[in-house]
Amino acid sequence: MKKYTPLLIAGLVSFGTIISSSCKKTIHSNAPTPNNVRLLSYTRITSLTTNVPKSVPGNNITESFRFYYDDINRVSQIVYTGNNSFEINKRIDFDYFSDTTVKSITDIVTGIVVERDTFIRNADGYITTAYFPGIGKSGIRYNFDYYGKLLTRIKATATDWNHITMNAQVTYTSVNGDLLKQNPEGKLKTEFYNLTPGLNIDWLNNTMGLYTRIEDLKASEYTFQPYDHKAPFEVFIQDALQDTARLTYPAWDWVGESYHFYTEDAIRIGDYMQLESFTRYGDNTFRNNHLVESISATNKNAYIHYVIDAESKITQMKVDIKDNVLNKYTLTYDLQYEEY
Repeated sequence: MKKYTPLLIAGLVSFGTIISSSCKKTIHSNAPTPNNVRLLSYTRITSLTTNVPKSVPGNNITESFRFYYDDINRVSQIVYTGNNSFEINKRIDFDYFSDTTVKSITDIVTGIVVERDTFIRNADGYITTAYFPGIGKSGIRYNFDYYGKLLTRIKATATDWNHITMNAQVTYTSVNGDLLKQNPEGKLKTEFYNLTPGLNIDWLNNTMGLYTRIEDLKASEYTFQPYDHKAPFEVFIQDALQDTARLTYPAWDWVGESYHFYTEDAIRIGDYMQLESFTRYGDNTFRNNHLVESISATNKNAYIHYVIDAESKITQMKVDIKDNVLNKYTLTYDLQYEEY
C-alpha cells in the first residue's frame, strides 16, 4: 500500500489535512472487476462500541440490499430489508426519463410510497441535481459540479417552503484522478420569510439526538458559522403570532475530509464511497481512479479494508470508524455478484 502527500490542483477546493507519507506492500490485485460482472446484493452489519465512559458492545444492525437492472444495465430496483429500527423494509424503484431519474421508495408492508426523489443528469450522464423533498413541507436540493469526472463542489439548499431557506456548500481538490480534500465553505446562510415580526429563533446543535441551544437571534436573514460546531443543525422559529417553523439542516456528516487511496489498486465495484453512492442514486457520484483506503475528518476517521478474490472482485469490505468522542463503529459488507 502506498500513501503520498500530493500537490493541490488549482481550481478545486480541499477535503482536510493529509497524513504524512508511508509505504507498505499491498496484497490486493491491481485489476478492476471484469466488465461482465455486476453487483447482485450486499449485506451490511453495523456494530458500535461506546468508549465513553467505558466500552459497551452495541447491538448489531444487519441490513441487506438486493439489486435489479433493466435491459441496458441501469439499476431499476433495490430491495432493502433489515433490523434497523429507524428504517423500514422497503423497495426502491428507479424510473428513467431522458435526463431525469425518479427514485421512489415504497414501504413493502403497506404498499405506500414514502419518498419520491428526483435526479437530473448532464450530457455526460453525471448527476448535477438531486432533489429530496423530505416529509411534509421540508426539502433538500443538492447541486453537483465536476472537473472532468471528479466532483469540485456540492451546494445544498434546505427549505420548509413557507418559512426558512438555508444554503451551504463544500468544494474539493483532487490529484492523479483521485479526490484529495473537502473544504466546507464555513457559512450557513439562512433566510426567514412569511413570518410576522418578533421572531424567536433558536439554533440547536444536534449531536447523536441530543439538542444543545447555540444562541437566540432576532433577524430576518442570518449568516452562521456552522462548521465550528461540527454537527448537524436544527433551527426553531416562533413569531409574535405563535406561528412556528422547524427545519434540520443536513450539514455534512463528515467535516473537512481528507482521502487516502490504495494507489496500486484500480477502482472497482465495492469501493466504499462508490458503494454508498450507488445505493443512494443508482449511480456513482464519486469517480476516483483507485480504491479509497481511509477518510480523515475533524470529527471522525474511517479506515477501509478490502478482501479481493482471484477474479479481482471485492467480496468483503470492513470499515472502522472512530468519532471525536471515541465511539467506534465497524461496518462489515459482504458482496455478491452476477454475470450478465
